[in-house]
This record gives sequence, C-alpha cells and structure tokens, in this order.
Amino acid sequence: MGHETKLDIIEAGRKAMIAKSYNGVGLNEILTDAGVPKGSFYHFFKSKEELGVAVIEASVVENAQKLRQALTDPKLTPLKRLEKFFYSARDDFHSRELRQECLICKLALELSSLSEPLRNAVQVGWHQWRDIMADCLREAQEAGEISEEHDPASLAEFIAYSFEGAMMRVQVDNHIRPVNLFLHFVFQVLLKQAA
Repeated sequence: MGHETKLDIIEAGRKAMIAKSYNGVGLNEILTDAGVPKGSFYHFFKSKEELGVAVIEASVVENAQKLRQALTDPKLTPLKRLEKFFYSARDDFHSRELRQECLICKLALELSSLSEPLRNAVQVGWHQWRDIMADCLREAQEAGEISEEHDPASLAEFIAYSFEGAMMRVQVDNHIRPVNLFLHFVFQVLLKQAA
C-alpha cells in the first residue's frame, strides 16, 4: 500500500465531493469507492478535512495545468486564447447536461461552512488561476488587444468572479443562459471597450 492507494483515495474523494458536496459525503462512502479499509486511510490522512485539502490541491493543479496550456497557445492571440478557453468551458459544461464537474466551483457554494484549511486551499486555487489569466491579459496589452490602463490582475479577478457567479447561477436556473451572458458581456462588451 503506497502512493497509488493515496491517489485512489483522493480520486474517490473528488468524485464523491463533486457528486454530493464535501459536507454531503461520508468518509466510509469514499473509502468503499476507493476499495480501501478505514484503518489504511489513517496511514495517509489524519482526517476527512485533510483528505479534503488534498482533493482540492489535486484539482487546483489539474485545472491550473489546463488553463496554463490553453492560455499559452502560440497559434492564437492572447485575447483569442482567453475567449476560446471560456467558450470551450461553456461547451464542455453544456455537453454534460449542466452537471458541475469542477470541484472548486462546487465547493464555492459551501465555503461559508468549510473549515479554514479547506477555504484556504480553495483560495490558493483561485489565486493561481487569476495569476495565469492576468499573465494572458498582460500579453494582450503588449499585443495592443486591450488598453494598458487596466490592471491585468484586477481584470482577471473580475472575470474569474463573473464566471464563478455565472456557473453558480446555472446550477440554480438549470440553464446555460448565465454563462452565455458572461461570454457576451466579457468578450463582446467589456474587453472590446478595453481595447
């Protein structure tokens, strides 16, 4: 029992938390899905909370890699990279019949009831994503696609907040319209006016 078992537990935790939320899933359910006895769990994690942090951190790394890859594609201009990323996210979400597969977005709805270590792990993820987007927006400024008057980090943070809000609203409305509004106003209004 080693690293693979730990990864199995983390993956089972990720799936369960996406399906039911952090508070909605029990440790026994996660371990049954992973095929790991409870005693073995404590070899890797002290608590469900520590597992939760590991699950969030793994999700952050995976999503940051995808975002970085999408926003550094040399075949597209910086602004087109950003636009393509969000349109692809919308299309992927729509293809899953509006089921939320992003753990960070899902946990954002629970943040007020999460512990500080869990909240901090989510915030670290958001900050990484903001920084990756800010780098892309900085490139867009250097390429003359948007005005240099705008602070890239603040603009990236606003875009991230807007997208997260749209994703939450999709869950409430059970309709893709909030994301379509996000795409229209960010890419056809806000960033066009920021040129």
